[in-house]
Amino acid sequence: MNTVRKALLAIAGALLTLAFAAGTAHANPPSTPQCRVEFVSLTATQLWHSSGQDWMWFVIDGDYYPGNTKSIAFYKGTVQAAGTFNDPVKVFSSTGTATFQVVLDRTWPTANLVIDSNPVSCTTATGSGLSLRFSDGRAIYDLKYNASLV
Repeated sequence: MNTVRKALLAIAGALLTLAFAAGTAHANPPSTPQCRVEFVSLTATQLWHSSGQDWMWFVIDGDYYPGNTKSIAFYKGTVQAAGTFNDPVKVFSSTGTATFQVVLDRTWPTANLVIDSNPVSCTTATGSGLSLRFSDGRAIYDLKYNASLV
């Protein structure tokens, strides 16, 4: 009886393995390419404050870089690299968009000021060293970024 039981268990196990293998073959459709955008650098071309220094955040879809409590100092002509902002990167659907913003940190209780917003998409451009300009008519900040399909 023990031999028959072992044989039946082995057959049942083999059938279950085949059933799960067949079921998972159809469960994973081909993956859709994703768009990966990464911040390279931000340059202060023209400052908002005439006093000579701005404090800035970089924002991707509502996520602040380098963080919600720390902004980055800029003087006219200052170039801040990605590492200064904790290397902002966003991965999203290849047919979607992400919103990039440059935000001026102002002294409380004055509200912060969005200098400008730009949509970014892999359907418009991919490559290295792509450029975006952010301006509110007073301040001008130039961004370099990379965009690729992954």
